[in-house]
Amino acid sequence: AEGARWWGAERLLPLYAVFLVFWAVGLCKAWQRHETTLALQWGVAHRKQAEVVRPGFRGWPRASPVTGETELYYPQHRRLAKYLVTGLVIAAQVVMMVCMIAMLYAAFFCIQSTDFSVAESLLLNLGCSTVWGISLELLNWVVWSRVAASLNRFENHRTAAAHETHLIAKIFVFFFIDCFLWFFLLAFFQIPFGSQIDGLLHKAGVVLDRPFERSDWVPRLGMTIGAVLSITQWSMLLFADAYVPYWWSARAKRREAERASSKPPPPGADHAAQELGRAG
Repeated sequence: AEGARWWGAERLLPLYAVFLVFWAVGLCKAWQRHETTLALQWGVAHRKQAEVVRPGFRGWPRASPVTGETELYYPQHRRLAKYLVTGLVIAAQVVMMVCMIAMLYAAFFCIQSTDFSVAESLLLNLGCSTVWGISLELLNWVVWSRVAASLNRFENHRTAAAHETHLIAKIFVFFFIDCFLWFFLLAFFQIPFGSQIDGLLHKAGVVLDRPFERSDWVPRLGMTIGAVLSITQWSMLLFADAYVPYWWSARAKRREAERASSKPPPPGADHAAQELGRAG
């Protein structure tokens, strides 16, 4: 009876997801209307934010077709070629994440195919999920955030607003692929079609020790989500908020002390020290 009630509630999840999509869109539209209403009340509806040329923008001087003044110009076809480089980097990230997911799959299949006790299996699944979550956090904040910033500077956007907009888009894409590719494959590919995947593997000559069982993979999905959202998320935030500033400050003080000790004394300093010693 309990399983039947759970299955009935599980069938309502797609409707709940659709509701969330429409709710999010409606919230954004309602906020836009509220923003426009306030702009009309305050008399700033027709004002536009001034475009500020970014200090790091590089280009060739030319006469502006609008004002006739000299301005820096960067050809659009060159930026499109740089967009292609960004696309190739994103494709490389997808390939790398697929390889990492294959390793995670292999670990889970190894746990599933070995006769562990319930407690041992639970601990191993939790350990794999925790390692996965820590890897995601390190990749996001150590690798992909820097890659996104470097690609954004490489694309050479003219205004500060365009630079920030494209940087936010890149970070979103990198973090989305990094964090949610495994969850999408597990939730919408492995769990719903696990039996069919087992059949295709069997036809290809790959025979698993144990067939697909939904009861094994649903807890793994919950464990990986919980590990990313709770254990690794909070531990990395505490690490970043507490240890990293302390380490960075200590490193800066140490470099400053080394720089001060390596500087040669100013001319006449030794003579002045000797005179002070004699006077004392």
